[in-house]
Amino acid sequence: MLTDLGLSPVSVTATSRRVAIVPDSPHREGIADFVRWALTQLELSWEEVDGCGRLPLPEADRAAFQGRSELKLALEGFPPDSSAEALDPDCPFVGWLVDRLRAAGPAVHIRPCEQPTAVAEVASRLFDAYRVDGGQIHLGGCQLADVAFLRLSFAANENGRAVVRHVFVTHDGASVSEALAIELGLLDVEPIHKYPPRIDDAALNALVAAGRRIAAKSGSSRDPLATIVEPIALALVWVKHASGKLQFTVGETTVELPFAGWARLLEAPPYVGEHSGASGFHLAATDDGRIDLAEQIASCQHSGRRVLDEELVTCSVTGKRVLAEFTDHCPVSGSPVLVDQFAPCSICRQRVGKGVLEHQTCAACRQLSKTRKDDPRLVWIMGEHPGLQRWNRWQLAETEQVYIGQAESLLKRLLVVVDKHSLSVRHLATASRFSPTWTTVSHVEKQNLLG
Repeated sequence: MLTDLGLSPVSVTATSRRVAIVPDSPHREGIADFVRWALTQLELSWEEVDGCGRLPLPEADRAAFQGRSELKLALEGFPPDSSAEALDPDCPFVGWLVDRLRAAGPAVHIRPCEQPTAVAEVASRLFDAYRVDGGQIHLGGCQLADVAFLRLSFAANENGRAVVRHVFVTHDGASVSEALAIELGLLDVEPIHKYPPRIDDAALNALVAAGRRIAAKSGSSRDPLATIVEPIALALVWVKHASGKLQFTVGETTVELPFAGWARLLEAPPYVGEHSGASGFHLAATDDGRIDLAEQIASCQHSGRRVLDEELVTCSVTGKRVLAEFTDHCPVSGSPVLVDQFAPCSICRQRVGKGVLEHQTCAACRQLSKTRKDDPRLVWIMGEHPGLQRWNRWQLAETEQVYIGQAESLLKRLLVVVDKHSLSVRHLATASRFSPTWTTVSHVEKQNLLG
């Protein structure tokens, strides 16, 4: 299997005419930390006392060390004594340790120390982010999948210090940024001794090939004979990826929210309201069972019904937020007004919102503007009612529904309210030249004035 992966048995003392280049990497550790990891991975006991590491040797391995039953190695920062040898990549002990790792398989299996490994851990992390008024939240399905990252480890010497550099490869053959390696916990790992995830030979070969390409790029050299040194260890880092959906239930209504991401980094996604389009983490329901963001739901101040805030309008008289069905449009202001907040104008007799009335006169009647007889509006009205042409000094105003006109003769004033669409006369009244009081004309007089 090592031959299939392009790996040959490592001999750290072997030489070649070619220049051996060690790939560069920001991910590195001292040789002692690498040894500690390898011993844990191989389930070998190890004791450290006063800067010296002691390893009892299994009987089957003693021949490789001249029959010794225990190895003593000086740890980093401590000088070796007569009975302890220096710990460096070229020592027989490290070569033996590497061979033991390779004997365990083409790549050992490890995982980040801190990542969710059960659905319950994912659920608790997500659930805590939400609040559902009068309802519940639960998982509508969740899958934790193991995704393989490859770690290639290379021995290097940096200014007299022995280190191990790690090159990481993503599950799809790309390099791993320093930030992502830290975020996913690829630098703090633990062994998987029992039932590691499976990977077929083709997939592993592809990862190793991608790792070699990445290592070659990071260790580029102008020397045409330069080669990349062999990795001293390969490890598959199994990272958990979570996917599923959340279900929010209020009464008989349930909505779903999908989620996906690395389990270690997973954050609760905001819920986006189907009706309002707003996003957030606090959910509630309307009285008719529509679930949306709580801040997008409000009570009608007329009926008390809980509805979407966008379905409410503001009464221009009372300032209350109410359902549009309880309002009508004021023909003068064009604004919604609660139906019980209308009153008639004493002049034009229109039913208007109380907010536009002053001394029982609407704003339109208070704001008549002088206009000429050739005003297109007057021309249109007089074309339908030619008798109005006998009147002069016209003033005009209009609302959504009517034209309001006032005119004068020598002794009288005329008030006419005309429907804007049909040009029918809704109200016709007269008054003396100096009287504020209007008198509605009779049917016969109306025909005389208009005909």
